[in-house]
Amino acid sequence: METMSTRRVQFIGYKKLKRFIVDYKQQRISFEYEQFKKDNIKVKDLEIPEITKDTDFDKTAEEIAGKDRLITQSRKTELKRLLERILVANNDNNNFSVLNEFKGHIEAVTGICVMVNGDKFVSASQDNTCKIWDLTTGEEITTLQGHEHAVSAIAVSPNGEIIASGSHDNTCKLWNIERGECSHTLTGHTDHIVCLEFNKQSHLLSTGSLDTTVKLWDVQTGRLLHTILGYNAAMTFNPHGDQVAFGGPDNNISIHEVKTGSCLSTLIGHDDMVSHIVYSPDGKLLVSASKDKSCKLWDSMTFECIATILCESEITDMTFDPTGQFMVVASMDGVANMYNTETQVNMAKLDGHEKEITKVMFNPQGNKLLTSSADMTVRLWNVENTECVQVLQAHTQNITCCQYNYSGSTIITGSQDGTCIVWQ
Repeated sequence: METMSTRRVQFIGYKKLKRFIVDYKQQRISFEYEQFKKDNIKVKDLEIPEITKDTDFDKTAEEIAGKDRLITQSRKTELKRLLERILVANNDNNNFSVLNEFKGHIEAVTGICVMVNGDKFVSASQDNTCKIWDLTTGEEITTLQGHEHAVSAIAVSPNGEIIASGSHDNTCKLWNIERGECSHTLTGHTDHIVCLEFNKQSHLLSTGSLDTTVKLWDVQTGRLLHTILGYNAAMTFNPHGDQVAFGGPDNNISIHEVKTGSCLSTLIGHDDMVSHIVYSPDGKLLVSASKDKSCKLWDSMTFECIATILCESEITDMTFDPTGQFMVVASMDGVANMYNTETQVNMAKLDGHEKEITKVMFNPQGNKLLTSSADMTVRLWNVENTECVQVLQAHTQNITCCQYNYSGSTIITGSQDGTCIVWQ
C-alpha cells in the first residue's frame, strides 16, 4: 500500500534528463539532468567504450542506456547519433568526393532536407515536385506531386514523420513520409509561400508568404491557429517551441506567443527589410539580419539589443555553431565572417568564393564549416585554424542549398542545374 512517506521518497528521487554534452576530441559524453526541482541542474558522465569503425552503434547505445534509466527509448536514438559523430570527428575526413549524383528534377533544386534516420533525403524543385531519395543507393524512392507551381520551401519535422512543402501556388502541403501521401493541404495565403518551419516539438508549423502574413498551423489536424499580419521574409521558433519570431518589410522583428498568437515584443532598430532570424542553440540569443547590411544580437529574455555588427555587403545567410560560441554571417560579396557571440569580436574572415554565398552551416561536431555559393562550388573550412581544407566542384550551375547528414560524414548539395550530389 502506498503511503505518504513512499510518495515523498518518489518525489525526492525525481530526475529528468535535459541534454547530452559531447567532447569529441576526448570521446566523452555526459548529460545534464534536473533533480528535485527545475533549477537544480547536475551533470553525470557516461561510460563510453572506444569508438572504432567496427563499433555496433545500436548495441553500444543500448548497453550505455541500460546503465542509466534516465536515458529513455527516444534518447537512445539521440545517443546513437552522438556516438556516430564521435567516430566521424576523430576520422577528421577532409577529402569528400562524389558518391552519387541524383538526376530527376527538370528544373532548379530549391531546397534539401535530410530525414531523421539519416538514410534518405528530400529535395524540392521549381518543377512543382519534391522527391525522396535513398542516400546510399542513389535511387529515387518516390515523387511527391500535387503542387501547381514551383516548390519554394521545404522542411522535415524533427520527429521524422512529416514533410512540409511551400509553393508559389500559395499552398503548403503536409506529406506523411512513411506512406508518401499528402495528409493536408494548407490554404489561406493569397501569394507565394517563401518560408516555413516546424517547431522542435513537431506539432506546429509556421508559413510565411509574399501576402505579408505568417500563419501558424496545427500539424496533426491541418487547422489554422493564428494569422499574423505584416511579416513574411524570415521566421523561426525558439528552441522551447513556445515563442516564434518574425521579420519582414517593416524593418522590425515581432516576437509572438505560440499559444495565443499575441505579440510579446517588437524589436526595432534595422533600417531596411529583415531577411534572416536565428536563435542560438540555448535560445538565449536571437540574431537578425537585414538588407541594411547589419545583423543585430538581441537578448531573448529582455528583448534588448546587445550589439550591432555592420557588414560590407548584404547578408545572405547566418548560423550558430552547435555550442552557440561562434556565429557565422555570410554575404553577397562571397565572404563569411566568424564572430565570438559573447564579445562580438570578428574571429576570422573566410574569403575564397567568387560570387555570393547561398548557404552556410556547421557540421554536427562544430569543427568544420560548409559554405555553398553561386560560383558553383562548396568550400569546407577548418574552424580551429579557419583554413579552407577542400573545394567541392561538380555542379554546372549555381549551388542553391547544402546539408550535412546527422553524423557529419556526408554532404548533400542542390543546384540550379536540377541535380543533387552526395559527397562522402
